[in-house]
Amino acid sequence: MNLLTMKKIFLYLIGAFFALASSGSALAYNKFITEVNDACEYEVITDCTGCHDASGDYKIDTPEKLQYLDYGACSFCSENIACNSAPPTVEEMYAYARNTVTLDYFEDIFGQFIIHLNDAIVNPVTGDPFADVFPDCPELAAAIASDHSRLTGNLVRRVTTRTRNQRNIPDAWELEQLLNFEKMAADGDPRNMLEVTKPDGNILKSKEFEAFGVVTEEVGKGKNKVTQHYFRYMRSLTMPPMPYNPDDPQSGPEFIGGDPNKPNPNLPCLKCHGSDTQVSQGVKDAIFGNEAEEIEALYPYDTALGYSPGEIRGAWSVKIPLSEAPQ
Repeated sequence: MNLLTMKKIFLYLIGAFFALASSGSALAYNKFITEVNDACEYEVITDCTGCHDASGDYKIDTPEKLQYLDYGACSFCSENIACNSAPPTVEEMYAYARNTVTLDYFEDIFGQFIIHLNDAIVNPVTGDPFADVFPDCPELAAAIASDHSRLTGNLVRRVTTRTRNQRNIPDAWELEQLLNFEKMAADGDPRNMLEVTKPDGNILKSKEFEAFGVVTEEVGKGKNKVTQHYFRYMRSLTMPPMPYNPDDPQSGPEFIGGDPNKPNPNLPCLKCHGSDTQVSQGVKDAIFGNEAEEIEALYPYDTALGYSPGEIRGAWSVKIPLSEAPQ
């Protein structure tokens, strides 16, 4: 390659560079769009023409451009609380954990269970829909919890002092809250009203205990050990119905008319977690493949039987990592 050819190529590259720069740095604005949308975790901006004129002159200092330069991508996020320019308060984290993270997880797992139950009713295998659904429960619940944890970055799961699935063993903080929930239930302490949207669009109301707080933990080992702050939230899971209250239509007796031979049909939780007479034989002999096995064959250390209405079955648990502890 002779000197003249090299000079032409050099001049061409310089010209291309300045042409791109004079167009308003389109690459920089593509980066801006990506940064904002990634930070907010939902689509805020699709292009820049909404703030700049049609000529594409991105050198103009629009209010949005100045906002981005002064405060960064997070300043455009109105819904993602983790992306606020200022650290969230404890009250904001509580509302987010209670009304967004836990509610989305609860409604998803509740809806998936109803879908599987309805399918078992329409396409029966044993004639007992709870027995037909039972084999799906171990992986269904775990997959939903894993999906929500992976997509949100927040650890969500169910925990209990009487486990069926060993994945639901509580850690020290969760165990403390569970024991406190059980004590409050025994003492008849007041509960908070919570609402869940059912798959059919109707609202399911329930009264539960709640606990939350900022917890600091040491994560990692040796030189990699760091201090990590978490916002933690738990909501109790009570075996329905609550103790009968004639003024509360959500409550109800364990047996219709007090007759032990007429169990209340609106207590599906007891079909899998109640006393020996309440757990159906079909569930006890739940079918896995072509072989009938006892519940103990799948859960050899099952302690999740023998519950009565009104007892604390466990809790929904949320663990949200924080860059710094809220004030």
